[in-house]
Amino acid sequence: MLFLSIMHHYFIWHYTRAFLEIFHVWLNLLWFVVNFFSLPQLMRTWLSPWKRIVEDRGEKWNLEDLAGFVIINIISRIVGGLLRTVIIAAGLIALLITVLAGLAVYVFWVFAPAVIIALLVFGISLLIA
Repeated sequence: MLFLSIMHHYFIWHYTRAFLEIFHVWLNLLWFVVNFFSLPQLMRTWLSPWKRIVEDRGEKWNLEDLAGFVIINIISRIVGGLLRTVIIAAGLIALLITVLAGLAVYVFWVFAPAVIIALLVFGISLLIA
């Protein structure tokens, strides 16, 4: 009778409190991935110059200075955009993997007790046979 009581309390814990705790851990992992890759900040500054490398425009009107100013700033923005795109793509892939892993953990958590019982019955049937 004690065994049935323990099993009853285990199943209640397994499908209520533990389920919610796993959800909170999953949310923490999602938060970590988003903040580790700085996804909101990178998306806000997607085409900003890389490492704030910019060329100041000179005071005088000179075509060479203007061309250097425009070319260096455009190249800096292109490099910044490309590198941020790579980091954002890696962050989104990591976020997708985290979401899929969380769903896999939930599926495993739902079916784990039934799988354990089935494997126990299968093992006993192999011993008897």
